[in-house]
Amino acid sequence: MDNDSGDDAVWQTALDWLMREHEETLSDADREALHAWLAASSQHRRVFREAEQLWLLTGMIPSGDERN
Repeated sequence: MDNDSGDDAVWQTALDWLMREHEETLSDADREALHAWLAASSQHRRVFREAEQLWLLTGMIPSGDERN
């Protein structure tokens, strides 16, 4: 797997988690799995934050203030 494929896989996983987090209530096990994935790599955390910012900018997900 080359670096671009690895980056694509991380982005896809981040987007999958982001969609699940905002479209459904995550179970405790799912939430733990998300936290473990984020803790596993600084790249995972960076890409997840970037994906969340992108979604916020497009208006696809509410900001933290709007979610509460």
